[in-house]
Amino acid sequence: MFNRHFPPVDRPPRLFEKGDLKYVILDLLKEKPSHGYEIIRAMEDSFHGFYSPSAGSIYPTLQMLDDMGYASSSEHDGKKIYTISDEGKRFLKEHQ
Repeated sequence: MFNRHFPPVDRPPRLFEKGDLKYVILDLLKEKPSHGYEIIRAMEDSFHGFYSPSAGSIYPTLQMLDDMGYASSSEHDGKKIYTISDEGKRFLKEHQ
């Protein structure tokens, strides 16, 4: 009864490999400090609307970058603004 085999779920191909989104976000933060929604919009614009990252992928990645010291955050008008750190710039340069 529990040995049923289900067909694989067809998923669209991933645009980024696991962990690659952090590089794109750091590159955007290098241009200007931004909050999550601005990053989502900037990515939509750069992919001409063919790709729109979810908030569920952007915000955890921003938090991870903050935790790793590659970005820092501050509150401005009730929004969390992220800025790339010097360590984040070095990391990005090393992994171009």
